[in-house]
Amino acid sequence: MEHSQKRRDFLKTLGVGAAASTLAFKAPYVFAKNKVTLRVMGTHVTLQEELRQRAMRELGINIEFTPMGSAAVLQKAAADPSSFDLFEQWSDSINILWQADAIQPIEVDRLVYWDEINPLTKTGKIVPDAKLGAGDSPNKLLYAQPDGSLGETPSKLISFMPYVHNVDSFGYNTNVIEKGIPYETESWAWLLDEKNRGKVALVNAPTIGIFDAALAAQAKG
Repeated sequence: MEHSQKRRDFLKTLGVGAAASTLAFKAPYVFAKNKVTLRVMGTHVTLQEELRQRAMRELGINIEFTPMGSAAVLQKAAADPSSFDLFEQWSDSINILWQADAIQPIEVDRLVYWDEINPLTKTGKIVPDAKLGAGDSPNKLLYAQPDGSLGETPSKLISFMPYVHNVDSFGYNTNVIEKGIPYETESWAWLLDEKNRGKVALVNAPTIGIFDAALAAQAKG
């Protein structure tokens, strides 16, 4: 691949999900007089103190977490890549960081558990004959291509380590909004229901909140 000198020289920044991939490298333990300090930048969602403490105990290294909001962490990482060693966020941040030369690719052959990652992230489908969903898909920018771009053609280099899947859902306080019946009266439409004005909110991450609003509009008809 034709990587820029900046990317080749870059500190071992791995990409989205890299915090999980730390455990998966085929590398021997390194014994040094001074403990290694790993700086992990990401969101409040996953950079939790309990995880940091456990990782330090099991890995025998120092770990520093820098949790921020979605927009802030992406801006910081793109503008100042020297401020972190591992970056953890959603896959939709990868294009920005890749184009900014803020991250470098991960070698698939060094990931012990790569084969255990289900095909949803790798191909966009749980099973081969599944229908592709609407919108973007992480597999479209997972693999580093020979020309330095990102794409869905499998290669030995990936732009991020996928490690979490989730689905959009909503929660509500039954002291404020009357309890509904699951799969019958509970609905995304509640977000746009006039009687819930001032009682509902969207998450401020654009790539999540916008789609939640779209689901609400669809449910409202």
